[in-house]
Amino acid sequence: MAESETRYGDGEASPDAVETDRDPGCEPGAPHDLSSMTVRAVSEYVAGAHPEPGDSLWRALEGDPRKGVRDLCDRLMRRRNAELRAREREERMRRSEAELWARGAEYVAGIDEAGRGPLAGPVVAGAVVLPRDLSIRGIDDSKKLTPARREELFELIMRDAVSVGTGITSESVIDEINILRATHRAMREAVAGLDVTPSHVLVDGDPIPALDLPQTAIHQGDGKSTVIAAASIVAKVTRDRMIVEMDSRYPGYGFARHKGYGTKEHISALMRLGPCEIHRRSFRVVLDAAGGLSELYAGFRAALMAAPDAERLDRIAREIACEKERLVAFELSKLRGLYKRCYVRLRSGIPAGR
Repeated sequence: MAESETRYGDGEASPDAVETDRDPGCEPGAPHDLSSMTVRAVSEYVAGAHPEPGDSLWRALEGDPRKGVRDLCDRLMRRRNAELRAREREERMRRSEAELWARGAEYVAGIDEAGRGPLAGPVVAGAVVLPRDLSIRGIDDSKKLTPARREELFELIMRDAVSVGTGITSESVIDEINILRATHRAMREAVAGLDVTPSHVLVDGDPIPALDLPQTAIHQGDGKSTVIAAASIVAKVTRDRMIVEMDSRYPGYGFARHKGYGTKEHISALMRLGPCEIHRRSFRVVLDAAGGLSELYAGFRAALMAAPDAERLDRIAREIACEKERLVAFELSKLRGLYKRCYVRLRSGIPAGR
């Protein structure tokens, strides 16, 4: 791969895509007479000459009295300024990685997630290690990109990255251990899925517990770090594709459109149809649509709270185990947590019901 190679998505032309030899007359200081050329001819000539502010061709463009040529000069200046801003932003986005590379880190991984907020479906994490000399133009926080652009960048990342890992935690596990712990589990799984061991990890948001690697948490990191932005794109595209497939399995909810998020359309369908298998019952809106917690759960909860001693507590726990098929995962998880708290309470000598 050539040094500092830049990748462009489908339909995005390189600024140097026109392979026209530079005319000797466009060298700085060389005179240019554009008066005998049509505006279209000037535009075609400039496309191959690549003038820069201050050289003779640029001065000739600025001095041409025709509106069409002046408009062409303005467009060239806007395009040039946009290119400079893109390069400056790219340098800023790679600053965290560059500092780690300068300190001897061989592989710097970015980690981000998609799907913490939706009412349905899994939470997905992505982990990405990029080559030092690779520049992917336009990479950004996945939420700021159009679906088509995310797909383009996803393919480039998957093709050119040193390694990509993904982690997926299902909605049933989310209900059992809560969304934060489920997100951390997916992130650790994504790192474990890399083909290389990262020297350092850059993570969007807060640090990842129980990750046995050096890490740096960056607030809103998907807009500040190239590798985190790449990870956010991998996570988002992977999850969106999964949810689109689920749309055909669970028709009527509109999953392909809202990807499981709590839109007006989704909540209306949820209230009308009730939750399906991929809905997160630990989320209040879904729980309400399901009619709240079951009577069986309420009975076991009251019994645990009233248990006078550890023996009675263990007896109730065995009863819960026998009835676990009648409890949803979220209810079972809450009862397990309550059992542990009640056990600690009894060991501490605190009366039942407190």
